[in-house]
Order: sequence, then C-alpha cells, then structure tokens
Amino acid sequence: MKAAVITASAGILVAVLVFVLNQLGQARTERRQAKLDRVNSQLRDLYGPLYALVDVNERIWEALHDAGLPSKRQREHSTEWEPWHTWVDRALMPANIKMRDLVLNHADLLLDGELSPAVQQFCAHVTSYEVLLSTGTSSGGHALIRHPGSEYVNYVRRSFRRLQTEQSTLLSGARLR
Repeated sequence: MKAAVITASAGILVAVLVFVLNQLGQARTERRQAKLDRVNSQLRDLYGPLYALVDVNERIWEALHDAGLPSKRQREHSTEWEPWHTWVDRALMPANIKMRDLVLNHADLLLDGELSPAVQQFCAHVTSYEVLLSTGTSSGGHALIRHPGSEYVNYVRRSFRRLQTEQSTLLSGARLR
C-alpha cells in the first residue's frame, strides 16, 4: 500500500511539474510573439517608412551638393540658385512633412517610448518651415527652428538597424522552438 501511495504521489508530482513547465514555456512564447508583433509594427508603420524617406532626402541633398549648391548663407541672401527653392518646395519639404506626420501619427511606436531630442527638433523645424511655405516666404525666410541635420538622420538609421536586429533575433528564437 505504501508503494502504491508513493507511485501515485510521484505520478501527480510529475503531472503538476509538466503542467507548470508547459505554462511557463507558453507564457514565454506569448511574450516573445507580442514583442515580435510590436517590432514588426514599429518597422512597418514608423521606422521603415522613415528610413526610406530619410534615405531619399539624403540622396537628393547629396546630389544638390554635387550640383554646386551654394552655402546656406549664400542661398539665404541670393536668388541666383533658384533651383534650391524648387527642390525644397517640391521634394525635400513634402518628404519632411510625411516624416513628421509619421512620427506624430505613430508616436506610440517610438523606441524607448519618447521622442528623442533630434526627432523633436526635426518635427518642430518642419512645422516652422511649413509656416514659411504657407505665407509664400520660403525663398527669403528662415525657419524658426533649425533642422537637426545628421543627428536626426543618424537616429533614424540607428533605430531602424536596431529594430531589424531585434526582429532577426526574435525570429531566430522562434524558429528554434
């Protein structure tokens, strides 16, 4: 009788242990899947489009420099390089507005849950320049807030790569199971 009780108790203990381990494994898998879903959303809805738009604007910027874009001071005090204003009004600013709107519409997807200073400055710059465009003074006016330059570009590129790495890690962990 004693052996039967020990055998039954051992069987119950093993069943409970298997159940608990199964529940823990399932919870870990669900957490990983939730994290993967969030990273996928961050890449698809925010950082992927931002990365593409930043890359396009940077290529245009480099091409303008290669084409002989005068210094900022020369552009501000001269109308000789009229193509600059066309490029700003027709290419750079529309992309900047899309980027700002992406950030504002998907702020819940930002890394670390907050706007970086570079992103804050970029959004404020775009809005201040948008005011100039609305008044028709973009060719002779100054944006109230300066563009953060490479700090913003580097933030977007670094964040995109970080999320891609995280996505890859989460996917490879899911494949192992």
